[in-house]
Amino acid sequence: MQDRKREHKVFTRYGCLAEMRIKPNGDSGIWYVSRFVDDHNQDLLPAKFVPYLPSYRKISDVNLAHIDSLRQVGISIPKIYESIAAQAGGFNLVPFTKRDMYNEVRRQRALRNGDVNAALRFFERCARGDEKMFWRFEVGPDQHMSDLFWSDRRSQDDYKIFGDVLAFDATYGRNKYNLPVVVFSGVNHHNQTCVFATAMVSCESQALYVWVLRKFLECMGGKALKLVITNGDRSMRLAIQEVFPEAHHRLCSWHLLRNVTVNVCKPRFTMLLRSCLLLYHHTNDRLWCIKTTGAHNK
Repeated sequence: MQDRKREHKVFTRYGCLAEMRIKPNGDSGIWYVSRFVDDHNQDLLPAKFVPYLPSYRKISDVNLAHIDSLRQVGISIPKIYESIAAQAGGFNLVPFTKRDMYNEVRRQRALRNGDVNAALRFFERCARGDEKMFWRFEVGPDQHMSDLFWSDRRSQDDYKIFGDVLAFDATYGRNKYNLPVVVFSGVNHHNQTCVFATAMVSCESQALYVWVLRKFLECMGGKALKLVITNGDRSMRLAIQEVFPEAHHRLCSWHLLRNVTVNVCKPRFTMLLRSCLLLYHHTNDRLWCIKTTGAHNK
């Protein structure tokens, strides 16, 4: 082993004239290419192999979401890579390598741990200029942050004025963590959406929604919800009944219209229902209703 020598490799770039020089353009802060020579004396990489260069390889958001979903059910990286290759039509058509997948998983794990500290530092900075800045979090069994709730002064002030009707919605998988984001929102006097509070949760269970609603109640100084609009999720409904038993629960018109479109499959009925829900009033609405429903024959 002491006499071991590195394998000799041919130095193919000797005497290569290719170069590119970049210079700043005065004090403008803009850089420009002052000299470019593409006179190579070595063979360049064939075009079909260019996508495999590190600067060209990239895992798309769709593939990232696919990888995360398969990893959550215990499928290994090699098996996931084989699955993606099968969908793409071959390993040569996958725009990244298996090593890229391992690196991405490692990077996301490090980012998530670092993002928690960054988020807490951000809230602390906000609290220096906003004495009503409110945030609470839960720690999971693995001693990592699992759930996070926050609301600032403006959001709390908006709730005091415009919080009679509140939308309670959870959007899933719309962030790099693939976690549900719960948004408490309403509408102000200009018919503009205003957000009262936000939470990022680890799952969509009744117990977790109860925790979110109790933090919302604490944040808003004990002012209970009066009317809540949801998408009909059972866990949400039961959590609302437990924390705000006096609140009226209604369904979102968007979900109602979507269900009608899918299940009834009658465009005219959907149009009429939309007019009723969204209050599209006209001069002869009463006569129209009588004629349409046949009430004049009763």
